[in-house]
Amino acid sequence: MAGLLVTPALSAQTTGDRALIEQGRTLRRAGRNAAALEAFREAYALSPTPEAAGQIGFAEHALEHWEPASRFLRMALGAASDRWVVAQRRALEFSLQEVERHLGSLRVETATAGATISLDGRAAGVLPMSEAVRVAEGRVTVEVRAPGHRADRREVTIAAGETVRLVVQLAPLEDARAAAAEAAVEVRPVGPTRVVPRDAPPRELPPSSGGVTRALGWVSLGVAALSLGGGVIAMVLRDGAAERWNDDDRCLTGPRTREQNCSDDRVMVSTAHDLMVGGYVAGGVLAVGAMVLFLAAPSSQERAAAPRVSFGIGPGSVSLGGRF
Repeated sequence: MAGLLVTPALSAQTTGDRALIEQGRTLRRAGRNAAALEAFREAYALSPTPEAAGQIGFAEHALEHWEPASRFLRMALGAASDRWVVAQRRALEFSLQEVERHLGSLRVETATAGATISLDGRAAGVLPMSEAVRVAEGRVTVEVRAPGHRADRREVTIAAGETVRLVVQLAPLEDARAAAAEAAVEVRPVGPTRVVPRDAPPRELPPSSGGVTRALGWVSLGVAALSLGGGVIAMVLRDGAAERWNDDDRCLTGPRTREQNCSDDRVMVSTAHDLMVGGYVAGGVLAVGAMVLFLAAPSSQERAAAPRVSFGIGPGSVSLGGRF
């Protein structure tokens, strides 16, 4: 009798899960990835199936939420014998490969037992860490807390594919003032130790000819704009190709596989991604170079006064200055 009462409830839950997944797929085809993600999350809450996890991973990928996309795609691929996963394995693996291009790893260490760590305000666990945390490339705010100790909060920049080891020494509350006077922040990536001093001594650049320097600055700025524009165009092409590749109705027609139907889209995603990264990196380097050239170029009066331009490197910052 109890089984008869439970079965209709489970059937209704399965029906609701299926309807939400279909709703999410319809929203994704319409380009409404944020709304589709909410539908997939509701489906996963009703029934945490590998398909629901995979659909969440696809939507997070489309929204460029790299860390959760990696987590849910791996969760789906972990159910290797699931029928939906078997059918979608190539799409899941390709999506995961693209997501991993935007992720690095962070390992935090401290001698204080029971310390907790948060990343960008979100709890990330208790130290010591059993394994490095996957983090999206860019700047991340790391905060470490422990009872009876002063909290340590700092920003760390992580590149894609890089593993950064961050060593934190929490000061007891009575030693807070001394802890605030520490002279350096230690950040150790895998490989040679990288130590970033708080007050690096500035180095001076010799004076240069104003006219030639300014001309080089304008040339660098123009090429930087072209590179950045090319990067933006490549990003648009990549996202469009990725959207087409992930579209089941387009790429899984008839007896042909996704690769057979949409191989051109997969090639376009990889090529456009490389062009986008190259354009952004070249544009950023050239833009910074143009800024330095403009700052270093003296006017006619300044050349007579023999000016100097200096720069210094600090934790997470670059300082430029002039002496007249």
